[in-house]
Amino acid sequence: MSGPGDAFRPAYTAGLALCLGLPALAALLLLTGAIPAGDQPPEGLVQQVGYQLTGLVFLAAAIVFSRRTRAFARLAALPPADRPAAARRECLVVGAIFQVGVCCGLAYWAMVGTHAPRHTWGFLLTTPMLYVALVPRPARWAKASEG
Repeated sequence: MSGPGDAFRPAYTAGLALCLGLPALAALLLLTGAIPAGDQPPEGLVQQVGYQLTGLVFLAAAIVFSRRTRAFARLAALPPADRPAAARRECLVVGAIFQVGVCCGLAYWAMVGTHAPRHTWGFLLTTPMLYVALVPRPARWAKASEG
């Protein structure tokens, strides 16, 4: 049974695969010890850096949220045959923007890994969670492409 968003499902899935795959790869690197854990206590300057990294993740979410309306407007202006490819491109760009969470998690691990591993895992888990929360589902892409 086909639905209105079937043409856009591969676009959403590609972005989701990116947002699941790279955090999984980073987790594998952390668990195998390929990236050594830092041993600085999370206080003072290191704590401030952690706050800045968290702010970068929220900034990425704000950028993605603000792109949505413009992406829908651009999608409606395209010929119907080009719309799924444009949606795939947008989903992959958004997935790439959310990778800032992975980078922040790895940086935090390198600073304070032995003292606050839960914060590192939080950074890694925000990537797929933000994608699922902020990227429109395939049916919404289909509705936006209709104009």
